Amino acid sequence: MGSGTPNDGPLVRFAVLGPVRVWRGDREVDPGSRQQRLILALLLARAGRPVGITDFVTLLWDQRPPRSAVNIVHLHLGTLRRLFEPGLRPRAPGRWIAGDAAGYRMTVDADGLDLLHFRDLVRLARAADDPAQAVTTYVAALHLSRGPCGGAPDLLSRPVADFEAVDNEYADVVGEATDLALRTGTARLVLPMLRRVAAQRPLDEAVQARLLLTLSEVGQQAEAITVYQELRNRLSDDLGIDPGRELQEAYRTVLRHGAADLSQDSPSDESPSADGFFVSPAQLPPELPHFTGRRESLRRTLALIHGRAAAGALRIVVIEGIPGVGKTSLATHLAYRLTDEFPDGQLYADLRGLDRDAALPPGEVLQAFLHALGVRGPDIPSSDLARSGLYRSVLAERRVLIVLDNVRDADQVRPLLPGAPGSLVLVTSRYCLSGLAATHGAHVLGLDVLPDDEARELVVSRVGAARALADRQALDEIVERCAGLPLALAVVAARTLARPGQRLSAVARELRDAQGGLDGFGLDDPDSDLRAIFSWSYRGLTPSAARLFRLLALHPGPDITLSAAASLAGLAVPDARDVVEELLRSRLVTERRTGRYGAHDLIAAYARELLAEADSDVEREAATDRLLRYYRRAAHAANLHLNREIDADLPAAHDGVVDENPTDGREASEWFAAEREVLKAVMRQANQTGRVYDAWQLELTVQGFYQRDGWWQEWATVVRECLDAAEAAGDSAGTANMLRSLAGARFSLGDSAAALTLLERALVIFVDLGDASRESLTLRNLGEVSFAVGDHDRSVSCLHQALRIAESLGEQVAQVDVLSRLADTQYEIGARAKSFETIGRALAMSEQLSHGVRRSQCHLRRANLYLRERRYAESLADFTAADELATTVGGRVLMVKAKLGLGDTAYAMDDWPAARVAWLAALSLANDSDRQQEAAIRRRLAKLS
Repeated sequence: MGSGTPNDGPLVRFAVLGPVRVWRGDREVDPGSRQQRLILALLLARAGRPVGITDFVTLLWDQRPPRSAVNIVHLHLGTLRRLFEPGLRPRAPGRWIAGDAAGYRMTVDADGLDLLHFRDLVRLARAADDPAQAVTTYVAALHLSRGPCGGAPDLLSRPVADFEAVDNEYADVVGEATDLALRTGTARLVLPMLRRVAAQRPLDEAVQARLLLTLSEVGQQAEAITVYQELRNRLSDDLGIDPGRELQEAYRTVLRHGAADLSQDSPSDESPSADGFFVSPAQLPPELPHFTGRRESLRRTLALIHGRAAAGALRIVVIEGIPGVGKTSLATHLAYRLTDEFPDGQLYADLRGLDRDAALPPGEVLQAFLHALGVRGPDIPSSDLARSGLYRSVLAERRVLIVLDNVRDADQVRPLLPGAPGSLVLVTSRYCLSGLAATHGAHVLGLDVLPDDEARELVVSRVGAARALADRQALDEIVERCAGLPLALAVVAARTLARPGQRLSAVARELRDAQGGLDGFGLDDPDSDLRAIFSWSYRGLTPSAARLFRLLALHPGPDITLSAAASLAGLAVPDARDVVEELLRSRLVTERRTGRYGAHDLIAAYARELLAEADSDVEREAATDRLLRYYRRAAHAANLHLNREIDADLPAAHDGVVDENPTDGREASEWFAAEREVLKAVMRQANQTGRVYDAWQLELTVQGFYQRDGWWQEWATVVRECLDAAEAAGDSAGTANMLRSLAGARFSLGDSAAALTLLERALVIFVDLGDASRESLTLRNLGEVSFAVGDHDRSVSCLHQALRIAESLGEQVAQVDVLSRLADTQYEIGARAKSFETIGRALAMSEQLSHGVRRSQCHLRRANLYLRERRYAESLADFTAADELATTVGGRVLMVKAKLGLGDTAYAMDDWPAARVAWLAALSLANDSDRQQEAAIRRRLAKLS
C-alpha cells in the first residue's frame, strides 16, 4: 500500500483534508508549485480512483489549455514521483503514482492518507453501539480536517467537483455528528467543526439550523439569535427570499429555550405562507453517486439551457428514450448541476405515466407543488384551472427548477409549466412529446444507448477500477452483452458488488449462459429489474401492438421495414403503420433509419420471452412463413431487374403478405442494398430452422446483387452456409445450385482453382437432374474460369456447348452472356476478326432485349478489345457507353470497371490528368470489402506520381 516502505525507503504519508501536505519519514517535504499541488490534490481526492489526463488538463486550465498541456502534466507527474522517491529513474513507474489505460491513481491506504483514515473512522462511528463512543469517534475523524479539500480556494478561483465532493462529504459527517451529539448532550464537542463548516457555507440553511440548535444547547442563545437575524437579512438582501421551514423551526426551538427579551423578533407559529414567506422546496431525488458518461448530451443541453436563459425564454427540456436508457438519471444529474442557478428551490414529481390507469392528473400534482411552495391548504383552489393560475402566479417572480419524471403525454405537462421565463422544466418520458416542442418551444433530447467507452466507464465506476480492469476481456464482454443500456450495466454492476469474491469473468459467463435472455439481469428490486421495467411499456400497448411486438422477435435481422412488419403480422400496410407508430410511441421500438425499425437487443430478448409464453407454435410458424414468403417474393421481384436468367421459384401470393414492385434496376439495387444484412440473417435463420429450400431459393435471387455490387466475401459466406445445409438435407438441386453460386464467389475472390472444382461438381449434378438450363449456365462459367487460368481450348469447348444448349432453349440473355465471353477467348487464340464479330453479335442481341446490364457488359468487353488493339477512340466510346449504362442501372461493379477502362485508355494516350480523374472515380466507387480491387486501383494511381 501507499504507506509501505518499498526497498526499505522511508514512510510516505499524505494529507488532503486541507492544504496538501506530504511527509517522507518524519520530514515534511514541499509538494512544489501551484500546478503540482493541484495535480497531487486531485489524485489524493480521488483516493485510489483513476484520474485521466484530460481531468488534469481541465483542472489546471479549464477550457483553454496550452498546446503543451499534456506534456506539462506528464512533467509534473514525473516530478512528484521523484519527490516521493528521490532515487527513481526517469520514466520509471514509481511506487505511489501508478498509471494505466484508465489514467493515474495514488496507491495509498488509510495509514498513508488522512481522507481514507477519516472514512475509516466514520465507518467505525456509524457502526458503534454506544452513542457516546460514536460521538467520540466522529470527533476524532472531524479533527483530521484543516480546511477545504486540497486548499483549493487558495489555488483556484473556480469550484472543482472532486474537491467539492470531499468537502460535501465532510459537511455531511459534521451534520451526522451534530445530530447525534445533540441527542446525547455532547454538542460542545462538535461545535468548533460545525462553526467552520457554517462559515464556509453561509447560505446552507441545514447547516445554519444545526448551528442554531448547537449554540442553544450549549447555552449561547443570544449568539444563536444573532446568527439567525444575520442570515435572514443575508437571504433577503442577496437572494430576495425568507428563511426556509427547517431554519425557522430551529429558530423557534432556540426561542423556547430562553431569550424572552428578544421574543418580539420571532415569527408567528403560523405557516410560512401566512406571513408571506416563500418556502424553498428541495424535492429532487438523490443523485446517483456514480453518474458517468453522457458528456456530449450534457454539454449540448447545458448550452441550450443557458442560451435560452440569455434570450429570456422559458426553458423546457424533454428527455426521451427507450426503457432503461437513463432518462431520469440524466435529468436528476442535470438538476443537481443547475441547482445554484435556481435559488428558489426544486420541485419534483413522478407522474407515473407508464401506467395509463395510475398516471397522476395534473391537478393533483399542482396541489402538491403549491403545498411545497408554502401555500396553505385552504388557499389552494379546487379547480385545476385555478390551481394552474395560482401556481404560475407564485412562480412569476421566482427561479425554480421543476423535474417532471415519467410523463405520459403533453397534456399531462402543460398545466405544470410556469408562465414566466425564470424557471426551468426538465421532462422525462418514454413517449414522443413533440407536441411540447411545437406549442411551447421545448428542446427534445433523444437519449441513445451509451457508446462502448462510456459503458465501460460506468461499470468501472460502480465495481471499482481494480476489479473491473483486472479482466478487460470480461469487461468488454459485459459491455457488449448489455448493448450500451445503462440500466442493464447498472444491474450487472450491482449483482457483481453483491458477490465481492466473484471474478468479472464469472459474471460475463452468467450473461453468456443466458443465451441472449434476461436471466442475467434480474434483481429483487422491481424498479431496477429489466423485465419489470420493460413490462411497464408493454402493458400499456393495445392487443394489436402487443402482438406485433412479440412477433418481431421472429425477425432475425437488425431492423425491419413497414412492409415486412405488415407481412410478419398479416396486416394491411395502413393497419401496420398505426401499430408501428404505437410501438414507436412506447419506445419499445425505435426508428433506426428512415423507414427501418428495430428494438434494443435486451428489449428484443424480452419480446422473445413473451412470444414463447403468449403465442402458440401454430401462430409462430404462420408468422415465420409469411415473413419468408415476403422476402422471397420481394427479392424475386427485384432480381428480375438484375439477373433475370436465374429463374428461382416464385412463392405463391398469400393474404397478409405485402408485395414489393421495384420499377427498374436502380430501385432493385437500392432495395437489395437496404436489405442486405436482413437477407443474410433470413437465409441463416432458414437454414438453422430446417427451411433449407427457402434459404437456397432466396440465395439464387440475391447472388445477382452480390455480383453487381462486389460483395464477394459476403456472397461466399452466405452461399457456403446454404450449400452445407442443402448437402445435409440431401437436396440435390439445392446442392448443385449452391456449388455453382459458390464457384462464382470464389472466382470473384481470385480462387480460380476452387471455382473449377466446384463447377465440375455442379455440372455432374445438373446433368443427372436433366436441368439443361443450369447445365448451360455452368458450362458458360467453366468456359470463363478456364479462360482465366489460360486453358483456352477448354474455354472454347465449354462456351460452344453452352451456346448450343442456350440456343436450343431459346434463352437469349444466356446467349448474350456466352457470346460476350466467347469473344474474349477468340481474341486470345488469334481469331481477332471473329472476336469482334462475336462481341458485335452479343451487343446487338442485348440492344434488342433492351437489357441495360448486358449492354453495359458488352460495351466493356469490346472496349477492352479495342484498347488492346490501340484503337483508343473506339475504346473511349465503348467505355463511355458502358459507364453511362452502368450508372443508369445502378451497377457498381460495372461502373468501377468502366471508369478503370476510361483511365487505362487515357493513360495509354498519355493523358495523365484524365487517367487520374477516372481512376479516382473508380476508387471512390470500389467496395470496401474488395481489398484486391482497391490495391489494383492504387497501383494504377501510383504510376502517376
